[in-house]
Amino acid sequence: MKQSVLEYKKLLEQEGLLVEFAEPEGKEGEDRPVTLVTYFSGGADQGTLFLCKGAAFKEAYLKDAVNRGAVAYVSEKKYEAGKEIPALIVNDARKAQFVLGEAFYDYPAKSLHVTALTGTKGKTTTAYYLQSMLDACLKKQGGNGCALLSSIEYYDGKTREASTLTTPESLELCRHMRNAVDAGLSHMVMEVSSQALKYERVGNTHFDTAIFLNISKDHISPTEHKDFDDYFQSKLKIFDRCTCACVNLDSDHIGEILKAAAKCERVVTFGSKENAVIRVSDIKPGRGKFYFHVAGPDFSEDFTLPVHGAFNVENAVAAIAAAWSMGIPVSLIKESLLGVTVPGRMETYESSAGEVTAIVDFAHNGLSFEKMFDTVALEYPGSRVSVVFGTPGGKAFNRRKDMGEISGKRADRIFLVPDDPGNEDPQAICEEIGGYIAKEGASFQIRMDRGAAIREAILGAVPGEVVLILGKGADVTMHVGNGNVPYRSDAVYAKEALAEYGNAFAEAATARETEE
Repeated sequence: MKQSVLEYKKLLEQEGLLVEFAEPEGKEGEDRPVTLVTYFSGGADQGTLFLCKGAAFKEAYLKDAVNRGAVAYVSEKKYEAGKEIPALIVNDARKAQFVLGEAFYDYPAKSLHVTALTGTKGKTTTAYYLQSMLDACLKKQGGNGCALLSSIEYYDGKTREASTLTTPESLELCRHMRNAVDAGLSHMVMEVSSQALKYERVGNTHFDTAIFLNISKDHISPTEHKDFDDYFQSKLKIFDRCTCACVNLDSDHIGEILKAAAKCERVVTFGSKENAVIRVSDIKPGRGKFYFHVAGPDFSEDFTLPVHGAFNVENAVAAIAAAWSMGIPVSLIKESLLGVTVPGRMETYESSAGEVTAIVDFAHNGLSFEKMFDTVALEYPGSRVSVVFGTPGGKAFNRRKDMGEISGKRADRIFLVPDDPGNEDPQAICEEIGGYIAKEGASFQIRMDRGAAIREAILGAVPGEVVLILGKGADVTMHVGNGNVPYRSDAVYAKEALAEYGNAFAEAATARETEE
């Protein structure tokens, strides 16, 4: 762990990041102890090395940090507000953040077995499945289990908190890793987004195992990826620092994926193809579950996955492949799959007598939307299908077209609602999506109250109908403007409406019996 300003100066020099070291006049050569590294000015204290980062950074943040006791700051340019303390001017603030965080937290990744997952869909579910398998194995061996960094939550052995990003900022990543090591955890499973790979949020963290699930067009916007190739190439960077690659042979662009994975020491393929190392077959739906067979070099077993959604079998097989590559006994892998649940993923609810089914899921792009409608067609054949959804503001603009076209082709009723609009007008977002729905010859309704729209969709359903409530999963906030506002969650609104539907249905049935 680095302990002083001059030690961090030397580190940045060694990494080729330091452009200038500017010291206050009359205080040249002075060294100061560093007790905290942060980019949050409100958390600064005596001994803070303050990081100036992000497009939204304001000089007032640095002034606040200095007033609170910051002893130096790191930035790509000098600020008047920091003239009283040393300035470490760097050529890349993103890279510097990881380098400084790793040093401050004493290189915790070296003490962890890290598994990274990437893909357009399925990362969170696969992460939960794999964590469950590792937990079962590690705890049986007397260990303390496995850390998890996901789109839903961060768990590091010391803290469990709602996530703010799919992959934490570099400094937070290093903090969670340090907590995991200090808590006695030996393994970590983490989702790694294309943005985290493109902008090196994960720095030079070595991945003992990397899972590549799938790839399709997503996150294309001026603030994310300029085109699909940029998105895809960013995803492929996961193999740059990986020992064992687990690759889905059923993915699109598999040739390019395998070519990138070849740089790893070991490649374990999985999927339904005959040449997959871990091969799935005989997938059969049951009531609220799926049965399937998986064969590998040293096993051939039947599995049960107690969740809706055929696509979840693919996620389970990815986790099985990774767990097998780590030497986890197949018996523990099978057992762990029976008890794992993933918040906000394929949460299925019914009215009291099963007249109407509501499914809450995080499906939020073209690929996941298509898979969701495929699942309903398989598990609820012949059912009328309604969908409640929106798309976020300020990013992934391609989703508006993709999700609009898919819903226009496959849904019987469509309700367009806000979904983290940010600084965009949610009405305008819905109208844009609606334009693509209309091109498919379908009608739609726009509602600015998401909860009320869920109620309307459910209460207006006919017996046997399936209502899909997609995009937010288990989220309990709505991103509006530059901040988050509380949101009761899609599941809460769905369960309330289903209870109301069930009561009304029962009352109507009683009334008919009385008349007869």
